[in-house]
Amino acid sequence: MINDRPTQLRVNLDALLNNYNKLNSLNNEKIGLAVVKADSYGLGSKVIAEHLYQNGVRHFATATLEEALELKDVIKDSMVLVLGVINSQNVKYAVENNVSLTCPSKEWLEESLVHLQQIEGKLKIHVKLDTGMGRIGTSDLEELKEIDNLLDSEKIDFEGIFSHYSNADGEDDNYDNYQTENFERSLKIFTHKPKYIHIENSAGTVKYSNRDDQYNLTRIGIAMYGCYPSGNIEKLDKVQLEPVASLVSKVTHVKKFQAGQKLGYGVSYEAKQDEYIATVPIGYADGLLRRAQGFKIRVGSEECEIVGRVCMDQLMVRCSKNVKVGDDVLFFGEYSGQKVSVDEFAEYQNTISYEIFCCINKRVPRVYYKNKMEL
Repeated sequence: MINDRPTQLRVNLDALLNNYNKLNSLNNEKIGLAVVKADSYGLGSKVIAEHLYQNGVRHFATATLEEALELKDVIKDSMVLVLGVINSQNVKYAVENNVSLTCPSKEWLEESLVHLQQIEGKLKIHVKLDTGMGRIGTSDLEELKEIDNLLDSEKIDFEGIFSHYSNADGEDDNYDNYQTENFERSLKIFTHKPKYIHIENSAGTVKYSNRDDQYNLTRIGIAMYGCYPSGNIEKLDKVQLEPVASLVSKVTHVKKFQAGQKLGYGVSYEAKQDEYIATVPIGYADGLLRRAQGFKIRVGSEECEIVGRVCMDQLMVRCSKNVKVGDDVLFFGEYSGQKVSVDEFAEYQNTISYEIFCCINKRVPRVYYKNKMEL
């Protein structure tokens, strides 16, 4: 296949595995569940999950049943938990493929039991408790008692129970403590004890690594991909994460502009003096959005500002006369001796690293490497 554009999203599998191992070792009593939902935050779940599997990881999570089924051929006998709610009519696919599902309510469990009567095997479920996130799951204690009664069914394998911190990356522990108390209160309702109890996301994994509790699994997401959930978590200085993803390209055109000359859609930029403008083949159709205008990227060894509006397929930067066609361009990550923080790139656009990764369009090739060699 021809790929004439030099724009790439480069993924360092060594750094990814190192981050997972560092996070997993923060508390050796707990199992690190690798979150590979949303195509591993846009970085390519099939390659990433297979690499983790080949290096001993056996616990994964996706957002949808479709995502889970797409990965079963590369992670085989692993536990794969679907974190979202699936249509109860499709529980047979979970049973047939040994996929664990989230149980968000008594109604969902009752509906699933009806469909399970038509198939062989047990359905593995993780009951979701809403302790303060307000997204899915239940906090009603009476409903939880009814769910507990339904777990007596021979068609159910009660594998786990969990919740989700909504402010673990915040400045204090107040809301975390509130959620933990709710979680503990709800856990006492259940006469059945599951194999896994979990509430910690990436932020919680780092923040509460020394906590003595009954939880035995942590969900490792954005931190595995080299980003701290927030500056508050980074300040704890408990783990040194390695950058995993780098968005790169090359200069395709350079021209000299005269003072007063305008460029781009809406002629939103005017040269204040004689200067040079370089064009780079990446735009909002690739996931580099218009709000990145004004951010300073690395072109060769220079720091160059994105000027004019970001186009669908290209953008322009102000540079010196030393920039040439073919020079390397780095938007975030590490490449060719240069480094740009994805968090810095995200903060400039008033967003978070999660969104930056997920926005990179599929037409941008993912290039994987380990031991400094491309795969």
